[in-house]
Amino acid sequence: MNELIITIMLVIPSPHKLVNWSVNQIPTQIQIIHETGLEVSYNAAPVSCSFKPRHDKEMVFRSPNNRCYSVYDLSSPRFVRHPDYWYKVELPKPPLVNLGE
Repeated sequence: MNELIITIMLVIPSPHKLVNWSVNQIPTQIQIIHETGLEVSYNAAPVSCSFKPRHDKEMVFRSPNNRCYSVYDLSSPRFVRHPDYWYKVELPKPPLVNLGE
């Protein structure tokens, strides 16, 4: 059976170009706000403020009350905000490779 896969590509600006950011009430998500108004949410974890990013896909955020949070993978956003609703980002799954053919 022939299948048709339709993919909608969403271009999300680099988190390093953010204008503002916020933390959820339960600090497991960081929302990054871009100049265009686009809001993107990433998984985050509380860390020590002396924590340093270990690679270029990681970023540490320090709140005004000296609490720090790390986003371990900036290439994997969880949600994108439309004006009235947060949409879950479903990253494409890698294709299954059939070596028997």
